[in-house]
Amino acid sequence: MNTSFKQRRARIGALTFTLVALFGLAVIRLVFLVALYGPKLNSLAHDEHTGETQLAAVRGPIVDRNGEPLALSAETRSVYARPKKVVESSTPAERSKLAAILMMMPISLESKLNKAAPFVWLERRISPDKGQAAEALGIDGIGTISEYKRFYPESNLAASVVGLAGMDGQGLSGLELQYDRIVRGEAVELSFDHDAQGHPIFDSPLALKAPEPGAQLELTIDSSIQSLAETELAAEVKTSGAKRGSVIVLDPFTGEVMAMANVSADGANLHDRLHNPAVEDAFEPGSTMKGILGSIALADHAITTDKQFFCENGHFTIDRHTIHDHSPHGWLNLGGIIEVSSNIGASKIALTLGSQRYYEGLRAFGIGSRTGIDLPGEAGGLLSKPAGWKEIDLANHGFGQGVAVTPIQLAVAYAAIANGGNIVRPYVVKAAYDAEGHAILTHTPQVLRRAIAPDIAHQMNLLLRNVVMSDGGTAAKARVDGFIVAGKTGTAQMVNPENGTYFQNRHVSSFVGFLPADDPRLLILVALYDVGHEHFGGLIAAPVFSEIAQGAVRDLNITAPSEAGMIPMPDFGKDSSGKTPARTAADPDDYLPLLTGSKLTRATPNFSGLSLRRAMELARVSRVDVDVHGGGYVVAQEPAAGAPLNHATVKLTLAAIVADSGADTAADASVVPASYFSGGGVSPVRRK
Repeated sequence: MNTSFKQRRARIGALTFTLVALFGLAVIRLVFLVALYGPKLNSLAHDEHTGETQLAAVRGPIVDRNGEPLALSAETRSVYARPKKVVESSTPAERSKLAAILMMMPISLESKLNKAAPFVWLERRISPDKGQAAEALGIDGIGTISEYKRFYPESNLAASVVGLAGMDGQGLSGLELQYDRIVRGEAVELSFDHDAQGHPIFDSPLALKAPEPGAQLELTIDSSIQSLAETELAAEVKTSGAKRGSVIVLDPFTGEVMAMANVSADGANLHDRLHNPAVEDAFEPGSTMKGILGSIALADHAITTDKQFFCENGHFTIDRHTIHDHSPHGWLNLGGIIEVSSNIGASKIALTLGSQRYYEGLRAFGIGSRTGIDLPGEAGGLLSKPAGWKEIDLANHGFGQGVAVTPIQLAVAYAAIANGGNIVRPYVVKAAYDAEGHAILTHTPQVLRRAIAPDIAHQMNLLLRNVVMSDGGTAAKARVDGFIVAGKTGTAQMVNPENGTYFQNRHVSSFVGFLPADDPRLLILVALYDVGHEHFGGLIAAPVFSEIAQGAVRDLNITAPSEAGMIPMPDFGKDSSGKTPARTAADPDDYLPLLTGSKLTRATPNFSGLSLRRAMELARVSRVDVDVHGGGYVVAQEPAAGAPLNHATVKLTLAAIVADSGADTAADASVVPASYFSGGGVSPVRRK
């Protein structure tokens, strides 16, 4: 073998080794890239040829009980840019035209395009015409997508209830937040391929899928009553010099809120949509607490309506603290204490009742706990445990000082007096409907518990009428022509948060009442905050009640019970005045007595199929105590109708009556989970 051959073979071997080594290195590098950087490189390659955008859903409308819109959504266009492409593919003159269309300064546009971000918004939610004009310039890297802008056609009407939706369509407050999951709908995340110039190629079936619109909310709010409440409240805030005020109008039997108004002296602003004082703020109720105190004391048998209390001629000292009345009084019974609003009389009733029993009664009325209304941010008020009460604390609590309530809490407590003793859950959303008009949730009246027996509620109803209808009452300005009104005034000193003492010249003045007192249809609470001395509830809050009530009974076509429409109650006993109260009967045959053997006994009334309101009416007419479970209509009762009523309580079971959804089997129906909502009281219904 010659030398040249050996050299050639060595070179071939070296070359082969080199090639094998290089191939090995390439394989190792490939494995390294695939193992460590494969997903990232694949994503980069995908991004070079694909894009993503979101097709926004239409946010569902919010309408009042009569279908009047309070919140709607309108289609707009939002203009975006891919800065690098825009700068590379356009001239300054073209970009100036774009700035003019978007009503931007050219320097502002250039500032956005000089950002290193791969995507920037140039202008959001502009008119469709402007969006089309921006696209028509043909600048590479400029695009538009559809978005929906929330607007409120009635301006700030019920602003704190409806709330606010943000720029990106999310609920921020009020019902917009509470029911956001069903109102906002379902947007579509759209993926697409694009060509070398970046133009989208929509060849995927996904591009044909439309976003699912949000559900429509139907409220219990009546726009006419809401507008009236806001107008009258605003006028009194201005006249009295109050810093702000709240009004609640609700049906005391069902808990439906017909109006919830909040007005500040500063006028309407964005804060009105972000904060709802009627459910989120607490205040010391003052003398409005006396109606609740009297109910508790009567129910506990601590007093009778005839028991007299000496009111110390206007000055009563406890533990070196002096309690004052606005005018001197001597001996008064419960009716007199409530009529003239004696703080001393209320203090002595509270002292007679005792801390523990009074505390338990307040809790039964819902004082110190949330009502469960379907609005966010509800406060629970303030009610400390009785173990820490001193004698002066108990006395002060008797006339509403040292205890804090929210307006909705106080309204619900007085609704129990109006409806025969039941605490009902208040609500503002009546139902929600999907885009096809199918109900996906409904609210029905819901009784949470019993606070007092019907006869106690009726006694307090009679006593509260004197506050308004008697010449000596504190709320003559709350009268409504043609109607008997029951209610209670309140004036409480405000607390100085810096030192915990009371301001001498800053008060909360309020009035809460219901009408017609013989058949309550409306309960109205008026509270005016931070008013000066001598601005009593009977002088500034009661007139607002009267004006709102007169308009509301007219709008709702409520008529006062006539003498011809009244029939005497069965003679099962007299009230505290010695008279047999009159009441409109649901059906006289429902409570006729039975003759069993030689004894005349009472028959159990027939409650079957009655709504909560009608069932409570019949219970009051029949002088029967009822234990209510559920909401809607009576589907069962114990004992049965017509059976001898050997005990005082009839157990009623209520359930919602829901129209047939058309689903034949459980597999054909779906249920909106209760976890979609907070506050309770929601009855999901089947949706086909």
